[in-house]
Amino acid sequence: MVADACDRMQKEFCKDEDALLFRKFAKQRTIKNGNRGGAQGHYAVTPSGELLAASSSANYKVLLEMMKQGLAKWETLPREKRLLAKAPDPKAADNWRRQEKQYPDDGLVLRVIARDQKRERWPDSNLDYAWFRKDEARDLLPDKPKKGAKHNVPRELVERLARFHLLDNVHALNYTFFPKEAVEKAQLTSTVLSVKGDLVSISFNGETRASLEAPKKIGYEPKLLGHATFNLKEQKFVSFELVAVGLRWGLGNCNQRHNPTPALMGIVFTLAGDSQAERLPPAFFSRYGW
Repeated sequence: MVADACDRMQKEFCKDEDALLFRKFAKQRTIKNGNRGGAQGHYAVTPSGELLAASSSANYKVLLEMMKQGLAKWETLPREKRLLAKAPDPKAADNWRRQEKQYPDDGLVLRVIARDQKRERWPDSNLDYAWFRKDEARDLLPDKPKKGAKHNVPRELVERLARFHLLDNVHALNYTFFPKEAVEKAQLTSTVLSVKGDLVSISFNGETRASLEAPKKIGYEPKLLGHATFNLKEQKFVSFELVAVGLRWGLGNCNQRHNPTPALMGIVFTLAGDSQAERLPPAFFSRYGW
C-alpha cells in the first residue's frame, strides 16, 4: 500500500517513471468516469499499471468495497497483465523526487493544517508542510537568548509563510500563491520567556496580510500567536506551535467555494514527525528559491 501526493505526477511535463505510471492508470479512470475529482483518489492497480478499481470517496465503506472489487479483478488477470514486462531499474528513483532530497534534516519541518469556520459545508481541513533550513530555524529567535529579549524574525521568512503557507487551502490545494508584491504585512516577533539550561522557551506574536485582485480576488489577514522551545546544544526546536487566525476572502481556483465574502480561517503549524510520509515537500517548494 502506498500513499503519495499526486500534484507533480499528474502534470504532463513530468516524465519521471512514477509519474508516467500514475498517469497511465489515472487516465483509465478518467476515461471511464469522466474527470470528476481529477486525478486525486484511491486506486487499486497492478504493478504493470492496469487499473483494477478506483474511488475518490472519503467514506471508508466505499473505500473497502473498492478494494474488494480490485482484489476480485486481480484474481481474473493473466500474469502478463499483472506484472511489468521487465523489472524496474533500482537506480531510476535517483533521478526523480529531487525535491525530497532537499529535506532539511538538521532544520525545522512543520506540519501545516488549515481549517475553516463551519459555514459553507462543514469545517474542512487540509494539510501541507513548511521547511526551514538550519540557519533559518535559528533566525526565529535572538542570537543571544536571555529572558525578555525580543527578536524580529527576518521579513523574508515571514513573507515565505504569507506567500506559500498562509493560504486558503482548506477545501483543496489552490494553485494560486501570493507573489512578493501581494504581501502587505509580514511581521513576527519572538520573545524569550525563559532560559533553563540548554532550553530556550519563546513566544511568537505577529500579523500578515496578503491579497490579490487578479486573476482571482483573494486574500488572508491573520494574527499570529505561538510558543516554541529551542535546544541550544542540539541547535533545533524540540517543540513548536504557531497559530494564525483571521479573515480570508475570495474564491480560489479549485477550492470549491461558493461564497466569496470574508470568513474566519485558522492555520496551525506544529512539529512534523520524521516518518517517510511526512517528508513530502511543501506544495510550493519550487518557489522557495533553495
